[in-house]
Amino acid sequence: MASNARVPDAPQPGAAWTVAYLVAAGVAVPILIYELTLGSVATVTPARAREMLRQQGDATVLVDVRRPEVFSRGHLEGAVSWPLEEILATSRPDEIPPRLRQKKLLLICDVGWASCLATRHLAASGVQDVLNVRGGIQEWIHSAPGLKGETFDRWQLGPGRVVELPSRPAPLREQVAAFSCFFVVKPGYTLLSLAVVLVLWRSRAPDLVALRWGMIAFFLGENACAVNVLVFDEASYLLEYLHAAGMLVCFGFTTYAVLEGIDRRVLHVSDPKRRCAALGLCGACIKTADVPCGLKRVFYVIAAACMAVALVLPCADWQDTAYNTVIFGKLYHYAHLRVYQVFENWYCAAAAVLLFGASLAILLFKRHDPIGPAKIAFAAGAGPLAFGWLRMTLGGAFDQNRVWYAFWEETTELLFLLAVCGVLWIFCDGLLPKCETAGTDGESRCEIQPSGLS
Repeated sequence: MASNARVPDAPQPGAAWTVAYLVAAGVAVPILIYELTLGSVATVTPARAREMLRQQGDATVLVDVRRPEVFSRGHLEGAVSWPLEEILATSRPDEIPPRLRQKKLLLICDVGWASCLATRHLAASGVQDVLNVRGGIQEWIHSAPGLKGETFDRWQLGPGRVVELPSRPAPLREQVAAFSCFFVVKPGYTLLSLAVVLVLWRSRAPDLVALRWGMIAFFLGENACAVNVLVFDEASYLLEYLHAAGMLVCFGFTTYAVLEGIDRRVLHVSDPKRRCAALGLCGACIKTADVPCGLKRVFYVIAAACMAVALVLPCADWQDTAYNTVIFGKLYHYAHLRVYQVFENWYCAAAAVLLFGASLAILLFKRHDPIGPAKIAFAAGAGPLAFGWLRMTLGGAFDQNRVWYAFWEETTELLFLLAVCGVLWIFCDGLLPKCETAGTDGESRCEIQPSGLS
């Protein structure tokens, strides 16, 4: 019995705008969330806080809002303890401890979240001149101007016992790894991504167009990272976020390129005129009979499994290690700020579950042409899943030694680019457009497949 199900044709031009809107929305939402939470609180960077403490003397106080027992185990020299619980119990400016009245208050905690809450509460209670120190002690260490000799840049472990901020020596092999990963590996894979973009610039096949856009996102993201390191000393939240977003979008587009390439070039699931390569497994095909599609049912399992795997991310431990070291005579600061981990663990997990769920729902409930949009939704979910898992896995393995975290992240990205280039090289005859000179005008004409993503 013939099936009435219609197999989708090639993507329509409107698909390009749909994908563009989805990408733009996905990138913009975390920025909006940040602005509505941390960004809406009066904030100062650690560098600016140091400057205020030096210039304004006793008129400005660094207030540590962590629990008393945590404060007693160690705190920034010169900081005053005022726990968050006590701050939240106040409702009027006259309830501030006498030693803190009529002063500018710089509130700090481990990573900037508790101090943000305290700052918001005090401001709402009518307290003037209260600021949140961005990123907390973790970013304070990360942005330290030097290992020695800076006021308020030492760590007090108890009465009379003051030490330098957390620091550790880097053996020669770690210094070589730190230098090579940024000045050798990163430029190498960034140039490779640009080369792939140029090679695929005129391609219109759907899988190659997706790969090209993925490489563009990757190239832009890595350059944002380079500018942040070289120009802003890694102090720009926005540039680091654009770096992460570039990787995430790249992984999503690359996943779509793989799915589309396997479908159109190997399995032929979406081609109504060609036999599906899985027919030998299914025994009967939805294209010619009223039977369920075996590959769709396998996809149900894969999408559901990916949703479950994504739920691991928000369960991961925080990576709050921060320390200073010296790389070939230059001071360097290692920390993976929690504001980035919130994006990687929570937002990426939520986005992945939502998109994989959308892909599954499309396959289950869309009656006509579900494969195309289901692939797009699945690939979009694979982007945050892959990025979140990469950061979580490396962070968990190297939380106490951030040199190797950075080295293996950069090396993994290099291997990823080498794999992309290797596939294009091995299958160049079948993947890249074949051009031949035709006609009396001598113009080059290529056999290409139209794509709605071009």
